[in-house]
Amino acid sequence: MVKRELEIKSGPSTTNNKNDIKVNNQFSLTINLGDSLNVLALIAGIYLIKRITKKKKLQKHMEQWP
Repeated sequence: MVKRELEIKSGPSTTNNKNDIKVNNQFSLTINLGDSLNVLALIAGIYLIKRITKKKKLQKHMEQWP
């Protein structure tokens, strides 16, 4: 009987489930453009690639039409 009284007095057993999650996400992007001539060459290269792909797409499109 004593054991039963102790269970009633103390109440239901509780478990302390605690999850601590700490996340540090750091993303950094550094671009060093350096020489302006390199930047101009990069821009010119991107322009040429876009121009060439646009011409190829147009040629394919024209070939499909009779």
